[in-house]
Amino acid sequence: MSLLEITGLRTEIATPEGAIRPVDDVTFSVAAGETVGLVGESGSGKTMTGMSIIRLLPAGGSIVAGSIRFDGVELTELDARGMRALRGNAIAMISQDPMTSLNPTRTIGSQLREAYRIHTGATRRAATERAVDVLGMVGMPKPRERLDDFPHHLSGGMRQRALIAIGLLCEPKLLIADEPTTALDVSIQAQILSLIDDLRSRLSMAVVLITHDMGVIAGHADRVAVMYGGRVVEQADTRTLFAQPRHRYTEALFESMPTLDMDARAELATIPGTPPTLLSTGRGAMCRFAPRCRYAEQDCTTRDPQLVAVGAQQAHACFHPRDAQPIRRPVSSVQPPDTPTIDSEVPLLELRAVHKQFRLRAARLLGPPRLVHAVSGVSLAVHAGETLGIVGESGCGKTTIGRMLVGLERPSAGAVAFAGQDLTEMGSAEFRRRRRDLQMMFQDSSAALDPRMPVSALVAEPLVAQRVGTSSERGAAVAELLTAVGLPGDSARRHAHEFSGGQRQRIAIARALALRPKVIVADEPVSALDVSVQAQILNLMRSLQQQFGLTYVVISHDLSLLKYLADRIGVMYLGRLVELGTSDQVYDAPRHPYTAGLIQSVPLPDPALQRAKSNGGLGGELPSALDPPSGCHFRTRCPLATERCAAEAPTLLESPGHHAVACHHPLTGEHVATTADVLDERRS
Repeated sequence: MSLLEITGLRTEIATPEGAIRPVDDVTFSVAAGETVGLVGESGSGKTMTGMSIIRLLPAGGSIVAGSIRFDGVELTELDARGMRALRGNAIAMISQDPMTSLNPTRTIGSQLREAYRIHTGATRRAATERAVDVLGMVGMPKPRERLDDFPHHLSGGMRQRALIAIGLLCEPKLLIADEPTTALDVSIQAQILSLIDDLRSRLSMAVVLITHDMGVIAGHADRVAVMYGGRVVEQADTRTLFAQPRHRYTEALFESMPTLDMDARAELATIPGTPPTLLSTGRGAMCRFAPRCRYAEQDCTTRDPQLVAVGAQQAHACFHPRDAQPIRRPVSSVQPPDTPTIDSEVPLLELRAVHKQFRLRAARLLGPPRLVHAVSGVSLAVHAGETLGIVGESGCGKTTIGRMLVGLERPSAGAVAFAGQDLTEMGSAEFRRRRRDLQMMFQDSSAALDPRMPVSALVAEPLVAQRVGTSSERGAAVAELLTAVGLPGDSARRHAHEFSGGQRQRIAIARALALRPKVIVADEPVSALDVSVQAQILNLMRSLQQQFGLTYVVISHDLSLLKYLADRIGVMYLGRLVELGTSDQVYDAPRHPYTAGLIQSVPLPDPALQRAKSNGGLGGELPSALDPPSGCHFRTRCPLATERCAAEAPTLLESPGHHAVACHHPLTGEHVATTADVLDERRS
């Protein structure tokens, strides 16, 4: 019997333009102890489905039709008091961003106690003990000490654990997890998802897992509902969906994903166009995916397909479905392309034994200032025309490296050289001129683009700052750049908030290209985008690299992205470069235990392989850069650590083939057998 049954659910939100219908005739069920995944692009209705279940809709939102039956109770008929009794008690929700869900002005302990006392009437002491128990249950280190911490004191993974703890205080029967790991590193993501799986088993809890990451679905969902345009377009058990997707939208999602084993020379498949606006007025009878579907026929534009069962475990809403056969993704079956010859080239951009420290206010009155060791002795060369990837967990110093490469931060020690010239020794006027060749794409394009300026002014601003060209020449340059990044002609007069996330990233790319730079440092360029939009941006970056002769430094925690995009990859841990090699060397034969742990944590879009691989990923939290461990910084999390690792910091030593590693006990074939076996099995 199902714990949650949703039938014909329809939700509308009143807006000045008309009623938006983000959830339209949605039907699915979840049994106790089962995880059902909701997957699809942004705007497909996933989150609004979850919000409809707990009836926390935005202003103007209401459920206009359908049924939500939870544990025998019809939720659509409950009054506000009845819903308040269920929320946080029998039904809990984990939101995507813990910083917007946790109160920044209150301690973690006070927020946990409040939630528990509201639903149980417990005393403060009992609530405190329950808070400590639940924080321990979710793997929070030193849980009693964390009660007095504010959210900003915790790392991203610890904040997410605190949010999960609030949801689990009353041992809910249903947990709705809305993109619970989107902004987290792969190592923390693996820990959080394993934690949810463990708690589901221990508490016999049902889970609705909302995500756009197919690898997460593969490893943690029992059944999947694929949503598009507010509707469920395909349902199946996880193994069936990944082996034999039937709807053309599901097929397109799979094709758009960069994976560790795909041919890096192949262009990623993309889904053209954008998702529908979901306005309920003026919509004719047609398949909502038809405008973007390469298989659409006349009947797709005149009729609206309904879910049709094609087996005991699968249903789809498509007039021209994919044949029932195993899906094949493009993999590399030939020798990889030649990488730039690095021993005979003069580096275009170079870090020479760079250190960067940030001063923080003293922990106590009149005490000494504290130092954050963001980067410690990193030497790195970037060669003309290559793409260098930098990967590591949050807090490892990746972004600080990128900011120093383009001159936004000056090193505390060491030097940054461009074309053989030391940037740190230049005067301000000379440095300003040289900055034209070094540009940066920031992680959050929404925050990086001034909302008050039209796109034309945003893209032209670097030209104005460097006094390049006349007004008419700048206008012509803006038009040329917008065309180059694939934006429509009327984009110049619009503002950034009028565009989708992928289009805003295109604006950021056009702005970075305005001065025709030689190097672009891209900091997490697609981390917040759907997989289909990611594919468009990655293809665009590669084509622009050829068109403009660009050199890229790409900073990311997405290992699949760097495996596809980068020629060489540097792995950073707590301010130090621990491994450097070609993308094939780093992923097929990692030599540092940290690199192997990162690869082991990558979710694979294959249910059998994802669940068969060991849980040998990284454990624990990244140590604080305020007080890094002695010797090898990774030793506190390394299964191979010895006394030498605590006493002596390893240096980056190069092995044959330009594969360098900083480790006293570098990995050999037997240590990385698990990772290699997984990759070999995927290739076969």
